Amino acid sequence: MLHQWNLRARAAGGCVATGLAAASLSLGLSLVSGTSALAQSADTVGVHYNQAIKVEGTPLTLNGTGVSYRAVAKLYTVGLYVPQKSSKADVIFSTNGPKELRFVMLQGMRVDEIGKVITKGIEANSSREEFFRLIPAIRTMGEQFSRIRRMNANDVLSVEYVPKRGTMFYVNGAPVGLPIEDATFFPAVLRVWLGSHPTTQDLKDALLDFRAPPVLDALL
Repeated sequence: MLHQWNLRARAAGGCVATGLAAASLSLGLSLVSGTSALAQSADTVGVHYNQAIKVEGTPLTLNGTGVSYRAVAKLYTVGLYVPQKSSKADVIFSTNGPKELRFVMLQGMRVDEIGKVITKGIEANSSREEFFRLIPAIRTMGEQFSRIRRMNANDVLSVEYVPKRGTMFYVNGAPVGLPIEDATFFPAVLRVWLGSHPTTQDLKDALLDFRAPPVLDALL
């Protein structure tokens, strides 16, 4: 009987060890593939976002912040400001009022790199018909970005949406161009990070202030 119990205990221990090894491998692969293992806030890399701002007199609250990576290199942080905080993307999209995405560069980069991320993300999260309808707005964004060319570390790029006015791009608080009036453009931009095919799931979770359960809890 004691011998049989020892065999069962060893087998159970082996299952736990195998599960931990698999979890460690999964975390390692996620780091190598260019996404963080856990949803990280901007505070993790020393970038502070105010908890509240005002856009056109409307108070907005910080919904969440995250860090974008390329492999292990940190590219930029992003914060999402909304009228009412929520951990559900559908609620964020359906909430009326101004919204803002705010990026803080962690290293120098060409602004058209962000433009490519937005364009590819819009295409990945839109139907073919929706994407073609958005091409004029995407082209206008590209023309405005061509005036900026390059951004340096600590520069701030804001994408601000105000109903009936449209989407405005700002660099360090200065407007880049006129508003893009297409009301469907900002939700399409927002889907790049919060849609069903986001840039990374970790960054989406961070912007929604989602807290995944600890690895050991997930294995139980």
